[in-house]
Amino acid sequence: MQYNIKMYPYYYAACSFIAWMPIFFLYFSEILSLKEVLLLESIYYVAVVILEVPTGYFSDVVGRRFTLILGSVFLCAAAAFYLIGGSFWILVVGQLFFALNMSFLSGTNTVFHYESLQQLELDDSYGDREARVNKFGMIAGGTAALVGGLAATYGLYLAYIITLASGAISLIIALRFEEPKHESSEGGVMSNVIGQLTSTASYLNMRPLGWVFFYYVLIYAITHVPYEFYQSYLQILSDRQLLFGWSVPVISGLIYAGARYLGAFGAAYSMVWSRKFGLAHFLIICLLAVNLIVLVMGSTLHSAIVLVVLFRSLPWAAIKAPLNAIITPTIQSGQRATFHSMISLACRLSFFLTLLLLSLIVDHGQLADWDNLSLLLRVCALGGLVLTIPVWVWAYRALNGISMK
Repeated sequence: MQYNIKMYPYYYAACSFIAWMPIFFLYFSEILSLKEVLLLESIYYVAVVILEVPTGYFSDVVGRRFTLILGSVFLCAAAAFYLIGGSFWILVVGQLFFALNMSFLSGTNTVFHYESLQQLELDDSYGDREARVNKFGMIAGGTAALVGGLAATYGLYLAYIITLASGAISLIIALRFEEPKHESSEGGVMSNVIGQLTSTASYLNMRPLGWVFFYYVLIYAITHVPYEFYQSYLQILSDRQLLFGWSVPVISGLIYAGARYLGAFGAAYSMVWSRKFGLAHFLIICLLAVNLIVLVMGSTLHSAIVLVVLFRSLPWAAIKAPLNAIITPTIQSGQRATFHSMISLACRLSFFLTLLLLSLIVDHGQLADWDNLSLLLRVCALGGLVLTIPVWVWAYRALNGISMK
């Protein structure tokens, strides 16, 4: 357990060191048409939606250690198929392996952390330790983007080689993990996925888990809008000679890295801020902030807006430790990974539906057209602000009396 606690932040950092993030859209676009790229992205989100709950159930039944090992294996496999590339269907296989990676790690990582601490009677420190882990992940993701963006100036494929290496490192660390005790052998896990999901969903009737669930879904969808479209935004700036001669891959890597570093700052102080401002106030401020970023990005085409995009990861990183500190100790051990996977499923499904609706708005236009991109961003900001109102009103009743230790 001591090894688990010591090395888990480094494992999480290695899994987060995904160097292709700032250039994946550009990489796919070199091989596929715009329609095929959007279809490829949709396949990834559909796959994760399908896999989320079964992989959470797998973790609750089989164990945390083996689930994390498989997550690392699938990351390596995804990078390998992306590198092979060459056709739409090979890239589809890469997307499926990446979806397996994300779904196997989703929920299990933070549950593994909590249960390792719990076994050593250190679970009271989970919130602050989880904030530190999230900081590690953000720094690793930022550094990966910086390295990947710079390497991509020599060849976009190099970002995938770098990620393959980081996946291998995460696998080496995971192989030495010990399985923490949980309740799979004590009746805490249902006999099938449907029964497990039904039983786990009943937690949504508990205060404040129902509110946390809907809050997570909303802020996830809004936070991922600037991430999905900022590469197109940069391409438009470049086409209009507004990037001062910088290449799109380099600027994309710098922005992604800067966003992750600011996210690391948010993660590091997340528990401090939630205590200082009050949990409800803090979470609503974060939600309003991401809506504002999308609105500003969709309202103006200017190189200075790049500085605004840098802040997109800060609110998302800042909410994770406080929310996990509410969720994980509340859920029975045999259903913890399933509950986290259920939230992740709903989040990804919400963003998949968002992309699907946006594709209907764009029709046959190009994302590299400012009028189309601006329309999409403004629609997302307006929808996010409208949905924020009931979440805001509900927050103070749902979170009343809850404080961060």
